[in-house]
Amino acid sequence: MESVAQLVGLDIAGELPDRFGLMLDGWSHASVHYVAVFVCYAVDGVAKYALLSMAPIIQEPNDDLSARTHREYLAGVLETFGKALSDCVYLVGDNCSVNKRLATIMQVPLVECASHRLNLAVRYHLEQYEEDLAVVQALMVKLRTLKQSAKLR
Repeated sequence: MESVAQLVGLDIAGELPDRFGLMLDGWSHASVHYVAVFVCYAVDGVAKYALLSMAPIIQEPNDDLSARTHREYLAGVLETFGKALSDCVYLVGDNCSVNKRLATIMQVPLVECASHRLNLAVRYHLEQYEEDLAVVQALMVKLRTLKQSAKLR
């Protein structure tokens, strides 16, 4: 499997143009923070998106979840593919403070994720219905069993 990954990596590295964008998203599971990094570019007018990395961002004991650590992580990932962070012309990600600061440090624009903005807007709108939604959620939990859901039929 490792040799397949190396071959795919070489193929991606050979196809990457001088300028490209990076799309990233992070999540936490079991106290570990992961980051997925995709590269965005075009070949003969066709958009391409390749997964470069999906791994925990904290590699060293003194690492944290700051924009600086994200920048160092991205630089290391790109180095693997023979590219530099200065080759990146934009970032795509949610509008969290780390991504905003990262874009500022890298001196590139941040294209904020539209679905994340929509999620934030919906949450804001639904705040007034929080109590009603909690009641519905509690009812749905009770209806998870087959017996209870059969009563609805």
